[in-house]
Amino acid sequence: MITVTNLSKSYGGQTLFNDVNLQFDPGNRYGVVGPNGAGKSTFIRILCGSESTDKGVVSLPARMRVGTLNQDHFAFENDLLIDVVMKGQMDLFNAFAEKEKLLAEPEPDAKRIIELEEVIQHYDGYQAESRIAQMLEGLGIATIYHSQPMQVLSGGYKLRVLLAQCLFNQPEVLLLDEPTNHLDIMSVRWLEEYLIDYKGTVIVVSHDRDFINRVSTHIADIDYQTIKIYPGNYDYYLKARKLENLQRRQESDKAEKKIDELQTFVTRFKGKASKARQAQSKMKQINRMEKDLVTPLYSSLSLIHISEPTRLLSISYAVFCLK
Repeated sequence: MITVTNLSKSYGGQTLFNDVNLQFDPGNRYGVVGPNGAGKSTFIRILCGSESTDKGVVSLPARMRVGTLNQDHFAFENDLLIDVVMKGQMDLFNAFAEKEKLLAEPEPDAKRIIELEEVIQHYDGYQAESRIAQMLEGLGIATIYHSQPMQVLSGGYKLRVLLAQCLFNQPEVLLLDEPTNHLDIMSVRWLEEYLIDYKGTVIVVSHDRDFINRVSTHIADIDYQTIKIYPGNYDYYLKARKLENLQRRQESDKAEKKIDELQTFVTRFKGKASKARQAQSKMKQINRMEKDLVTPLYSSLSLIHISEPTRLLSISYAVFCLK
């Protein structure tokens, strides 16, 4: 479970979050949505610890493994793709590397090799290459590239390898910011199926509405300096927001009618000594009600946070992505 307590964050004069309190429960998949500039990516960085807060804390259980998507696709230029992905589990990668080095020695340390075998068995290491191959193929990278260095790929495909690295780590929590960028339609479908079967907690930002709708069990809506969690996928979220909007408008209309009635009384009796105290009291009531009305209503446009993906462009991009 991830708990967010009294979170506040501002950039310059713009407040992104103000005293936000949230809880992300194990096994749920949260699609993070909101208008451009609302702070979706900032929120993901805060959760993974790479961005500080102005106030508040993010609490995670001790030793919880958190997976994030590495955006530095130049970090592994000379590494083989299969090794890059395996580095998602560094203990396993190091165990294989040390074992290979020991076996090359004239008199290898048998005790140490046994210790390394235990590590490899713990991670089901002898099935690792098969699992990695399935991931890379699912993300649209052909088998002929798996044993080649990262430098043979273009930037978009390098990010796919880094996504596979993140998934191979099998963390308890996945924090993904726009993982569908640079993916074609088939790779997006593979990622959807992977995340739906994933047993941990997923918190994901994406502008692909279909992806968010299919993957999410909950929606975390960032808007008006706060974050609210809605149960259900994106379609259910839209219905809930529409209902909230209708209720807020009805409440606003009712409040405005009441203000008009109070204002009529104030205007009529404010100069009358016997009614002056009542008029003053009603004026204070008007001020309180008007302050509540300052909170903006959800417009129909504010519900459309995610644009439909341009599938044809994605497919065309994939054709030219490999060098």
